[in-house]
Amino acid sequence: MEPMCPNELDTYIPDLISIEPLDTVYQVGDQIVYTAIIPSRIDSLNIDIYENTGVTSIWLLSSEIHKFDGNDIDVIKGFTRRLDYDNSLQAYLTYNPTDKVYEFQARIIFTQPGDYSVFPDGMEVFFNSENSSSLDYEIKTNIQGFEIGEMWEFRVVP
Repeated sequence: MEPMCPNELDTYIPDLISIEPLDTVYQVGDQIVYTAIIPSRIDSLNIDIYENTGVTSIWLLSSEIHKFDGNDIDVIKGFTRRLDYDNSLQAYLTYNPTDKVYEFQARIIFTQPGDYSVFPDGMEVFFNSENSSSLDYEIKTNIQGFEIGEMWEFRVVP
């Protein structure tokens, strides 16, 4: 087993993702705003991810944005991309140098009635350094308002 690089980080920072309004029932035509903001500078750990890695965009792993596929998704910040191996829609955060954060924001307008379920606490990002082979950061987070292991279930009605 290779020793951990001195600048590696694996941490949990709660509530970096929000969905507004957060409800259990929506109607077709209602909209929500899905926002993920990850600070580059983490004072409690005395690191600046962008300065250390040079990464300008990053995949929000397990963002669950694919659960909204089929509805109208208007990306405001960041971007989405479909994975080659399963065609699932994935969210990517981009670095905002003015605010010094990585961000993704999308407006989702419900067009598809049905029952939905989202697992809101398994989101994570991996920053593999473009500057060094020994700077890797992993940050895990959740959607605000949910405890670890809790499922968000909601319905969209006609």
